[in-house]
Amino acid sequence: GTPGVFDVTEYGAEPSNDDNKDAFMAAWRAACGSAAGNTTLLIPEGTFTVSTVEFSGPCKNGGSPVVVVVDGVLQPCSGGCHLYLGDGDAWITFSGVSNLLITGAGTLDGRGGDQISNAKSKTTTTLELDGVANATVRGLTFLNSRGFHLNFHRSSHVAAEGLHIEAPAGSHNTDGIHVGLSSHVTVADSLIGTGDDCVSIGPGSSGVVVAGVVCGPGHGISVGSLGREEGEDDVRGLVVSNCTVSGTTNGLRIKTWPGSPPSRAFNITFRDIVMANVSNPIIIDQHYCPHDHCSDIDKPSLVQISDVTYERIEGTSSSRVAVQLLCSEDRPCSGVRLDRVNLSCGEQQCDSKFSNVEGKPTMVAEEAAGPAAVPPEQEADVES
Repeated sequence: GTPGVFDVTEYGAEPSNDDNKDAFMAAWRAACGSAAGNTTLLIPEGTFTVSTVEFSGPCKNGGSPVVVVVDGVLQPCSGGCHLYLGDGDAWITFSGVSNLLITGAGTLDGRGGDQISNAKSKTTTTLELDGVANATVRGLTFLNSRGFHLNFHRSSHVAAEGLHIEAPAGSHNTDGIHVGLSSHVTVADSLIGTGDDCVSIGPGSSGVVVAGVVCGPGHGISVGSLGREEGEDDVRGLVVSNCTVSGTTNGLRIKTWPGSPPSRAFNITFRDIVMANVSNPIIIDQHYCPHDHCSDIDKPSLVQISDVTYERIEGTSSSRVAVQLLCSEDRPCSGVRLDRVNLSCGEQQCDSKFSNVEGKPTMVAEEAAGPAAVPPEQEADVES
């Protein structure tokens, strides 16, 4: 083989194998253990079945990157298999690796699809980067995950670029890219359409940039949900810009659970977003209860949301209420700024609904900004 290239087929991987895990792990151990620099783990063209696999570090790559090239199709099983590992587990994990590039023309096919239509079914993340630093996932296609497609967890200085992520609109918990407990994260130039959030920013995320994402179908771009567990870290420093959201059930959403422990979400900017036929284009929901099974539904959320800017948001809303800022009775939202929000609601005028928002949200509206930019009275009732 080529020096520095560790081809899984040279370690026994074959498309005809029921499970190529051992071959993949052997090739990884060789690549990760090579101190020669510029090492590549190659998964060539072809369809390879592989069960749950964890590529763990640290590697001996020093300052040079470990490159993983996926040119083939990976699938968790070939027939009527059962992959479920329990909620939150991942099919393919990279952990404890620094300086990592995962790229190629290949596909990670979770083989979930429409069968993942039961909200109670166990979920399995397709690809998770856990405890990884200085890593990029670029150019791959993700199909039909049985849970999140890509999850950045406890990682820093990581990026997802040029990805194509697709799952049926009816599939549950199939977020495109989820970020949690991670800092300095970039999601860029990707096409994402699933049955859940295109991008979701979970607790403990900071310094996150989302740019050039085309989102839909799904649930839009979300911060949260926040406040479900004790001891969650804050969300701070998020910029979402130059994105297109179409045909989704929410546009730009911040969601927190009722009765939550205290935490904060602040310094969040949504800028230059185009909506097309989006329900709830702008929504803060501090009474988030997705399946109506919330024991604390009558208790206020204690997640403090502050310093949120919506700037140059335009397009069409499929719901009459285009802007909803439904904040916590106990921790009102503060520093919310709506600047040149120009949404139309078809034949009817757009409405907006605000509750528990400190001061009137700052409105910087152009003449043409339309009715969505006009706030109702501050005391507007929250419709259940």
